[in-house]
Amino acid sequence: MEPISRAAIPAVEAPGHPAERTLSLANGMVIACQSRMEAEHIYEDIFDKKIYLRHGVTLRDGACVFDVGGNIGLFTLFVHHKCRDPKTYTFEPAPPLFRILSYNASQYAPGARLFNCGVAAASGRASLTFYPYSSGMSSFHADVQEEKDVLRTIMENQARSGMAGMDRIIAASDELLDARFTSESFECRLVTLSEMIVNERIEVIDLLKVDVQKCELEVLLGLEARHWPKVRQIVIEVHDLEGRLGQVVDLLHSRGFSVVVEQDPLLVGSVLYNLFAFSESATGGRIDPADRSNSRASLQRAALLRQRRMSQLKKGQE
Repeated sequence: MEPISRAAIPAVEAPGHPAERTLSLANGMVIACQSRMEAEHIYEDIFDKKIYLRHGVTLRDGACVFDVGGNIGLFTLFVHHKCRDPKTYTFEPAPPLFRILSYNASQYAPGARLFNCGVAAASGRASLTFYPYSSGMSSFHADVQEEKDVLRTIMENQARSGMAGMDRIIAASDELLDARFTSESFECRLVTLSEMIVNERIEVIDLLKVDVQKCELEVLLGLEARHWPKVRQIVIEVHDLEGRLGQVVDLLHSRGFSVVVEQDPLLVGSVLYNLFAFSESATGGRIDPADRSNSRASLQRAALLRQRRMSQLKKGQE
């Protein structure tokens, strides 16, 4: 595979862009955003709940972090807020989000390396479906029905938890979801993790964060065998479609990672899971056999819950 040149996918050290939509965050940051409501939710997950630092994930000063699926940059901002002098490499293919990411990084993540491209199993180009009103669900493998099913599951779980007003929202969900998933398409450049490791002369990746809406396995397949030892920790959102959760867990195990599988209570019954993976170098050379057992048990629970959810959906259609 011929490596790309540095000029092919230039990193951007953002000069800053004017933003039409801004949001004042609880920590005092004023950011640009695609959607204020979506940005507030992402901020809560990353800064308040610290969802990427669960199960022993750490960020040291000077950490090298790959943020694959950067959206508007809140995780990149979190890394620069959390530790001193990090080296961040952020990848976002959607041009509207990349412009916002560039502005936010210029304000709060100086020196961040930004790349307006997707990450895949092979370099090339692909069409991205961009949802302006639900940007975090934009995908190279868009399926509106799958996206709607995820949001319906969240709404149903919120209703079961007693959240006020959810019954009324669910009753109007068809119209609400149709409006939310209006879309446009962009032709985007794709690169592989190994290309970027070579071109950027990366010695170690302390944390690889992946949130790429059904492209997660492809991201990992773009990492050549010689480069896997450079990766210490991985946090990755997985869509369990066609057995993908098991495939990703098996791949990580085969590369010497211990794995923890987790599903947010609001996502129970959906295809969405978070995986936390640790290499031998990150665990002091000790991989606990219980981790493999626990991840297998999690996979079995995921399969059972998925079957129940599909049965519920089928009954609802009858």
